[in-house]
Amino acid sequence: MYIERLSITKFRSIEHLDLEFNKGINIIIGENNAGKSTVMDAVRICLSLGRQWRDIGIKNPEDFYINKKIISDVLEPIEFLMDFKIEDAQDRILFHSLLWQNPKNASDIKLRIHFRYEIEKDALGNNKLKWKVVGGDNATVEISELQQIYYSYLEPLRNAEQELRPYAANNKVTSLFRDLTSYDKPDPAGTKKIPLTEVKKNELSQALESVLKNDDWTGLINTGQQFINEHLDKADIKKKSSKIHLKLLEYKYDNIVKGFLTRKPVYSDTVLGKDIHLQKYFDISQNGLGDNNIILASAVLGDLKSRRDQKIEHYYALLIEEPEAHLHPQRQNTFFNYLNTLQDLGVQIFITSHSPTIAAKSDLDNLLILQKNTSNNTEFFSTKNSKLTKPNKAYLRKFLDVTKSQLFFASGCILVEGISEALLLPVFASMMGPDYDLDKNGIEIVNINGVAFEPFANLFNSTKEIERLATYCAIITDDDRSIIKAGDFISKAETIAKAQAQTILNELKTLNLVDQNNRVLNYNPADSLKIAGYESKEAFIKSVLAAKFNKFSDRALKAQKLAGKNLHVELAEHTFEYELITESDFNASLIAAIYNGMHSANYVDAKSDKFLLAADILKKLKSNKDKSELAENLSYTLDEDPATRRNFSVPNYLQNAVRWVIDQKI
Repeated sequence: MYIERLSITKFRSIEHLDLEFNKGINIIIGENNAGKSTVMDAVRICLSLGRQWRDIGIKNPEDFYINKKIISDVLEPIEFLMDFKIEDAQDRILFHSLLWQNPKNASDIKLRIHFRYEIEKDALGNNKLKWKVVGGDNATVEISELQQIYYSYLEPLRNAEQELRPYAANNKVTSLFRDLTSYDKPDPAGTKKIPLTEVKKNELSQALESVLKNDDWTGLINTGQQFINEHLDKADIKKKSSKIHLKLLEYKYDNIVKGFLTRKPVYSDTVLGKDIHLQKYFDISQNGLGDNNIILASAVLGDLKSRRDQKIEHYYALLIEEPEAHLHPQRQNTFFNYLNTLQDLGVQIFITSHSPTIAAKSDLDNLLILQKNTSNNTEFFSTKNSKLTKPNKAYLRKFLDVTKSQLFFASGCILVEGISEALLLPVFASMMGPDYDLDKNGIEIVNINGVAFEPFANLFNSTKEIERLATYCAIITDDDRSIIKAGDFISKAETIAKAQAQTILNELKTLNLVDQNNRVLNYNPADSLKIAGYESKEAFIKSVLAAKFNKFSDRALKAQKLAGKNLHVELAEHTFEYELITESDFNASLIAAIYNGMHSANYVDAKSDKFLLAADILKKLKSNKDKSELAENLSYTLDEDPATRRNFSVPNYLQNAVRWVIDQKI
């Protein structure tokens, strides 16, 4: 069995939220205050009902949801509804009181537990917390059944050093040894498994006591005891004097294992060789926070695996908040990869994280994304419920590196084709005014290094709320309008082959009807072409020009069709750099000067018409492959020179994209 669904109502910052969980790993991610810890606490409350000492619960009015839009003293009831998926007959037998059957579908049977907490006023006007827990179809829950549920929890701000200390209340090393039912003992034939019964535990304890119970230890302890009792006799009231009794250890198995020291060896086996007695150890206080956290987590995992192997309980869960705490990215990778293997043990794992590294390494369907929508309500999104196709998911798994996976944590994102847009867009947004600073608004720019927008777009554009992220996204891409190539003129009917087609294109460039970047310029069907040797083909050539003039590229049209709901598409007329240059004469002059500074004084003609200049620079950018260098230099200039910043004009289509993700309007 495993937790399949959890419904949370009126709990802390969550008004209402329905979550679907995976059988194995569930990674709950999202921005701060999205509700991740609230979800984790709800799971803990539901799973801890069978514990005699519960470490969490609804304890005060602050746990109740407050609607920030309505001033009211009324606190509506908190409710949790948790459903377990039944996987075998034993699930039904062990949790009989939780059985629930769908009245509309007799084959839909699951285990259900329902919690309700409310605050009522007594006769004196004091608030009283009341709660009710029922199983299945309003049945009385058998606590003995819930004792078959076990979970381990690692809190976010954990004090690993303290929890690994001997005699610490929640020491997981102690817990591991307390619950062992057998151990391996060296044997001439290899190893021998010894049952760890109560009789055996007593035998081990007595063996330790017999070693330490000798005249030297007895004399030493009695001497110390005598010193203390002498002073007690003098310090206390006569005839009421207290006496103490000292003992080295309480020789019981459970007490002995409380005193385990957790240490790290100094020397490797290679250095020590056979001189094992020369080994030294680092105390846990000498370890870094990262080391101690991973040791603590490993102790928890060892305890959990031991209990699972021995089948002490029936259902097991591991809850970890921020496993990345104090771990560098590579160590996050190895630790998280190991957690992935635990689902094979039948342990359901719940993780909350702020780490893009973990998000990038996870299977997409394991990600449970919490976000605040524009009404400040928490929404849940999983790719399992999305429009993403299998190819979409395969693409995202391949390309969602640490940088791109940050879109899941952002308040909005802008998808761009390349590094130039990614470098300059934050600068342009800041030039629009302080309200549009991308960092301040939590907006992530995602450079997809190409035009494969569909997998990302399908995270945002569904008409159904459950199928899309709650945040807003804009795509910025080029429309590549009016692009023509020699192959467009090849025609069997017109007997135009490849060589003739290239000649036609070259002549059109000579006539300034096509620029050096193969873009059709100001085509007028009334004008005669007068291409020598191709007069009879003029009508056909004009038809090809007409078909391409001011027509978007196929990929631009495809990008446009992705728009919908939380996704908006903005197209450049031609290309990004072309728009920057032609937006104003000042822009053209500045970019020409920067580009000449990268090459030579007259590499491009800064005094030429801005449209001709743009065409020239575009051709050279393509040839030199230095788009990113130009973007870096322009970004630096705009950052460092206030006058230049004031006079530079940001194209409207870029401003529209920024306004969409921040204001949700153009």
